[in-house]
Amino acid sequence: MSDPRSPGAPQRSQPHAQAGTKAGTNCPICGRPTEPATRPFCSKRCADIDLSRWLGGVYRIEGPETADVPGGSDPDEGL
Repeated sequence: MSDPRSPGAPQRSQPHAQAGTKAGTNCPICGRPTEPATRPFCSKRCADIDLSRWLGGVYRIEGPETADVPGGSDPDEGL
């Protein structure tokens, strides 16, 4: 058997191989290989889905519980 990586060995084409993507980098939304223009996503559609999830409150960063203190403790108060 010959080593497929050796020079002169016939090269098999991979129909869905993405040129320029790193192995193991997949879109966090759909799992497809990422595209350089929309990294870390595979497309603008998946990037928009992720943004929508952030804006809709699906994703959130947990922080320590704070007590509501009257008297202007909220920096957005009065806007």
